[in-house]
Amino acid sequence: MPKSYDPKCRDLAELFLEDEPHLNTLDRQDDLAAAIQQAIEDWFRSAKNNYEPPSPPDFEAGFAENH
Repeated sequence: MPKSYDPKCRDLAELFLEDEPHLNTLDRQDDLAAAIQQAIEDWFRSAKNNYEPPSPPDFEAGFAENH
């Protein structure tokens, strides 16, 4: 099963694994890149599901005070 991830996730995986030479293989780079991609997608999904628009400013009170 091919792993799908943004090329920047692969770049990050390579950077993180540079400090772990015993773990730094192409397969592990792919695994880490896919995990990074999944974590980002999960974060966005959670942020979108928990989004509450800000309360609008109180225009009526401001308008009444000025006119």
